[in-house]
Amino acid sequence: MQSVIEIPQELAGELNLLAKAEHKLMTAYVVDLLWLHVRRNKQRQALELSSGAWNPADHPELAEGGAAYVEKIRSEPVDPFDEATRRSRTS
Repeated sequence: MQSVIEIPQELAGELNLLAKAEHKLMTAYVVDLLWLHVRRNKQRQALELSSGAWNPADHPELAEGGAAYVEKIRSEPVDPFDEATRRSRTS
């Protein structure tokens, strides 16, 4: 679908300069900008809708923060034999 959107001349000039800097046609550049804006708004709406859905009391493992929890998981053995192998190497 083709649409025509009137924008101020000064803005058109700025968009054209930015598009050229990225080696794009102005139309492609503007379409990319619009999609970026649409995705950000959808993400913002999803975050607003899900606000309050997370209850920290339901996730005590994250009391020290998500990064600490991820590090703990990464340092755990992948399977039960890893732990036995580690013990035998340090003994």
